[in-house]
Amino acid sequence: PASEVRALKYSPNGKYLAWAIASEVRVMDAQTQAVVATIARAGVLDVRFSPKGTYVVTWERFSKPADSEASPNLSIWDAKTGALCGAFVHKSFGEDAIQWTDDEKYCAKLVAGEVRFYAPEALDQPALVLRVDGMSSFSVSPGRSPSVAVFVPERGSKPALVRMYTVGSFTRPTANKTFFKAENVEFYWHRLGTNLLVLTQTDVDNSGRSYYGESSLYFMAAAGNFDCRVVLDREGPIHDVAWNPDEKEFAVVYGYMPAKAALFNHRAEPVLDLGTAPRNLVRFNPHGRVLALAGLGNLAGAIDLWDRKSKSKICTIDAHGASLCAWAPDGRYLMAATLSPRLRVDNGIRIWHYTGAMVLRQPIDELFHVEWRPAPAAQFPQRASLSPVPQGITVSSPAVSAKPAGAYRPPHARTRPAADSSSPRSLSDMAERKVFGGGRIVPGAAPVGASPDMLAKAAEKKRTRNRKKAKDVASSGEASVPAPAAAVALAEPENEVEALKRVRQLKKKVTQINALAARRDAGEALEANQLSKIESRSQINAEIADLLTKFSSIST
Repeated sequence: PASEVRALKYSPNGKYLAWAIASEVRVMDAQTQAVVATIARAGVLDVRFSPKGTYVVTWERFSKPADSEASPNLSIWDAKTGALCGAFVHKSFGEDAIQWTDDEKYCAKLVAGEVRFYAPEALDQPALVLRVDGMSSFSVSPGRSPSVAVFVPERGSKPALVRMYTVGSFTRPTANKTFFKAENVEFYWHRLGTNLLVLTQTDVDNSGRSYYGESSLYFMAAAGNFDCRVVLDREGPIHDVAWNPDEKEFAVVYGYMPAKAALFNHRAEPVLDLGTAPRNLVRFNPHGRVLALAGLGNLAGAIDLWDRKSKSKICTIDAHGASLCAWAPDGRYLMAATLSPRLRVDNGIRIWHYTGAMVLRQPIDELFHVEWRPAPAAQFPQRASLSPVPQGITVSSPAVSAKPAGAYRPPHARTRPAADSSSPRSLSDMAERKVFGGGRIVPGAAPVGASPDMLAKAAEKKRTRNRKKAKDVASSGEASVPAPAAAVALAEPENEVEALKRVRQLKKKVTQINALAARRDAGEALEANQLSKIESRSQINAEIADLLTKFSSIST
């Protein structure tokens, strides 16, 4: 479109593509590229679809006039006709603003501490209501028998809790888990809706070990027959979590950088160590065969690709500067993109085959959004072995401009004529040139342009300063005395109190030396200074024995 696009989104089934401009929203058939509906709604900033693409959800910025109530800014439309189905007031918009069951029977929204489930054909009144005291967030599961999980933060001495209910049956929860140190959570459902991972977070780490707060991971079965905390063997934040779409297993990236990645089974037991590297994102391909471990954002941009079947790393690709990483629906290609406004330079798209070969590089001046057109993974049968790289694809490297020769010049000085080597480079340089008539000052050499009279006057001033300094030293009667040499050994204690202090100091040294010796005996390589400390142990023990003999009355 000719107008500025404010939002762009495919439907989850890949059937439609919707985009929003200043005055309206358009819905296009992704296959025929024909516009099927136009929604006359101005100011739309975000667009989403229901799971089957039947409904379009739009959101405008919340506003409330001083003399009236806030107008609805979250609207649900029919994707085929563009007819309005219903509207709500919602201050902020995100993935969890309005949630759907996979069959589109209900859409759910959090209102005044309760989850309200609406039938899309009757959005004026909720069909179901779930009330839990203190609830702050919720999540509807995918799958044929959807569940809903609700989170209640901890208050005072009461722990936080997550409860799970079957949609439509809210009398008793099917699962319940309590824990401390949880101010907010993220929900990660398995695609079948049978298991849930709960990532808990706090804004502040009370131990002071992390600037980003504390995080923990919990596993819950929707049936309520199993739950546990996922035990991680490395301290630090949990960067990312992802379920294998084809198996009941999940991957976690956790710990201080360089972070560790590991694979866990459906009992939260580690089954595969994926190594330690600067990584903060994990993505399975749609078939669950290949796993991508990426270090995006402020990291270098390296992406490790692992074969889940052979449990081995396939390759590492360089996606420096990337802020997005996504698999193609066929599971064979991985896209990395650099987006604005996070980065204003080197925007573009790069696509690799999962063997590590690059198949596309597309630079774009300003790239704000990119996504694959969704398609079911069943359309792309999985091979027994990884497919080879397609033939006949040549990717040209980006042109690299030659760097200008010479010293760096700031932007404000690049339009001026280049200064020669005799130009002044500092205020002191300018002052000296003003005195001696210009030219570059070389330490130890006579200034350029200085006349013999100037040099004679400068030498006479220096001699006068030296004579005055010598006269002041002589009149004070003080002779320079060399500093005493550093004592090699400590002075001998004069009484039992000093001897007791000295013995305690020496015994503390012996304890430290014993710890070093234990590390050496365990096979650890020590530094040269540490080995010399171990060699001095007998000397220190002898000194302790000597002090105890001289001052036999002291008690250690």
